[in-house]
Amino acid sequence: MRVLAATWDMPGHFNPLVPLCWALRAAGHEVVVVSNPGLTPAITQAGLTALPAGSPSFDSYAALREQLAARSWRPVPPPATPTGSTPTGSTAGDDGDRTRRRLHGFRTAADSALAQADDVVAFAGKWRPDLVLFEPVAFVGPLVGKLCGVPAVRVLWSVDFTGPMAEFEQDVVGELLERFDLAELGVNGDLTLDPCPAALQYDLDLPRRRFRFVPYNGASVLPGQPAPRRDGRPRVCLTWGTSQERLGFAHMMLAPRVVAALAEAPVEVVVAVTDTQRPAFGDLPANVVAIGRLPLDALLRDCDVLVQQGGAGGTMTALINGVPQLVVPHMPDEIFHGRQVEQSGVGRCLPGAEASEQALREHAMTLLAEPGYRATAHRLREELLARPTPAQLVPELERLASTGPRASLERAFLPSHV
Repeated sequence: MRVLAATWDMPGHFNPLVPLCWALRAAGHEVVVVSNPGLTPAITQAGLTALPAGSPSFDSYAALREQLAARSWRPVPPPATPTGSTPTGSTAGDDGDRTRRRLHGFRTAADSALAQADDVVAFAGKWRPDLVLFEPVAFVGPLVGKLCGVPAVRVLWSVDFTGPMAEFEQDVVGELLERFDLAELGVNGDLTLDPCPAALQYDLDLPRRRFRFVPYNGASVLPGQPAPRRDGRPRVCLTWGTSQERLGFAHMMLAPRVVAALAEAPVEVVVAVTDTQRPAFGDLPANVVAIGRLPLDALLRDCDVLVQQGGAGGTMTALINGVPQLVVPHMPDEIFHGRQVEQSGVGRCLPGAEASEQALREHAMTLLAEPGYRATAHRLREELLARPTPAQLVPELERLASTGPRASLERAFLPSHV
């Protein structure tokens, strides 16, 4: 079987695809990952075959910075749910307008797809994939599925806040539709693979298969010895993504404030940030140790709480490890994650604009003191561990591909697909 996997040229969008691509390769299938050329090193470092498509000069981070600067954008809360008043309802009124504006932010992802499209379509026409995998804003994925008549499978990162985009295809991918003379793209594909616990997920009405999240944090190296526990104190892991910095919002990096907030607390704080972020912390208090950018999955196994900005990778890695989390969000996707973490009972959300040192300390210490958060985290971890792994999904994907274009999911999938 030949599988084309498509991703936006951002590591956080690519990483969730990697375990499933590995599973397909280990089962003997051909896998090619397509993206803009700038992502090629990340793809090949993951041991996968890359198809660089479009101009080498295209950079989504640069395009987003330009777009946000032109709009003088500053973070504001998104709608309460991605579709408006209820997760399953149709978008209407003010919430619908706000959702449309939020999803218009994915125009840069559409530009990424436009830059890739001619090269990808030419390659697919010769290579003839049997199946397409794509992360939610890799629009060349459903494009190839539509043009080649093969199933297109959407692989979620986490909470499905992009699902409502199907209602606004013309707003987001209108140029792509026009270029290829298509009436619709089907941005949600034929099937959604969902790694998110049901308690955090929006109940959107679409075909889905739940599966286990397997963390992949990119190329990384473990130290010889993990940082030891000190005096039996609880361990708080502090990490921060890099997207805010890459988008020109370095002031949103509140991790140093978290360190200051916990400097006198009866906890050990383990700071896992990049070398470029480390200078912002200055001299560290006695109860804080900086260990560099380690694979979060390995680090969280010995931690009691995660404090982070609310990226998909950090959120899901804490969930699979059964660790309560404090989300301190600024960006819309981070806010969605924070809200779902809080309402599920697995953690707390403290918006960045409200994150004083006192508030940060109170929220973190509450997570450590109240056993309900850890109990919920353990329950959700058990839910995820009971799901099929990416390797166990491979036979189902083989059946889906073998049934032909726009296949009946009932024929392709086992009864457990819900």
